[in-house]
Amino acid sequence: MPGKRKLSNAVLSSLLLLFAAFPVVAEEIEVSATLLKIIESVEIPAQQSGVLKMVKAQEGTIVDRGEVIAKIDDEEKMLEVQKAKVDFDIASREARNDVNIRFAKKSLEVAAAELMRSEEALSIAEKSVSQTEMDRLRLLVEKSRLEIEQSEEKTAIAMLTAELRDAELQIVKTQLKKHQIESPIQGMVVAVFRRPGEWVETSDSVVKVVRIDRLRAEGFIRNEEAVIELIGSTATVTVEIPNREPINVEGEVTFVDPEVDPVNGQVRVWVDLENEGLKLRPGLRASMTIQPKQ
Repeated sequence: MPGKRKLSNAVLSSLLLLFAAFPVVAEEIEVSATLLKIIESVEIPAQQSGVLKMVKAQEGTIVDRGEVIAKIDDEEKMLEVQKAKVDFDIASREARNDVNIRFAKKSLEVAAAELMRSEEALSIAEKSVSQTEMDRLRLLVEKSRLEIEQSEEKTAIAMLTAELRDAELQIVKTQLKKHQIESPIQGMVVAVFRRPGEWVETSDSVVKVVRIDRLRAEGFIRNEEAVIELIGSTATVTVEIPNREPINVEGEVTFVDPEVDPVNGQVRVWVDLENEGLKLRPGLRASMTIQPKQ
């Protein structure tokens, strides 16, 4: 018996070394009930109320991100922009105007020079300049200094006013830009809710755009296979369309549901994939396998 136990321990050690040298590779996970779905779908609203002047997009049109697809009448807002720009130009010119400061400084130089000459005259001959005259000259110098301070303060206020007018101009420009309805994503227009000539209120949906260059394959796996480490794993999605060659696309697991479905006892997973050439369509059923990370 002791010999058998020793032999068993030796065999067990050998097996452990063998498994350490050749780790077990996780098998592929079959995903059931896989369905292709849309990742992004946006109903683009009007950001300003007014009459629709133009609706460029039509159903089936492919639009780029940031492309103008509709426009609300903006003639009145353009006039407001022009007025705000003129107000800003006037304020900027006033802020750059330093004539009053230069004149006040020159007046101070003259007054200071006249006071200095009078003081020199007094040092040579007493009572050559009356006390009243000296007081007047000193007051004139002080007045010139205060005029410089006042002119500098007015210039500072003019600069702040110019900044205020610039902010007002930017606000009006932003409001003008909101008259253009832009697509926030790249995709296909699938619905147009308003037509040129119609009145729209703020937040009214004008166009619906769906992203079709990137889709999501959604399916279910067994509860025991649904580990958080699956996120980031590679998955292969196969779509079979009658009378066509099967389409194989690789994607990446982006979501593993933490909740078990009470109906089928399985766990939902998402795989995001690129739809190159727009060969795939949302709503198609597919088969999918996940290759867990090693």
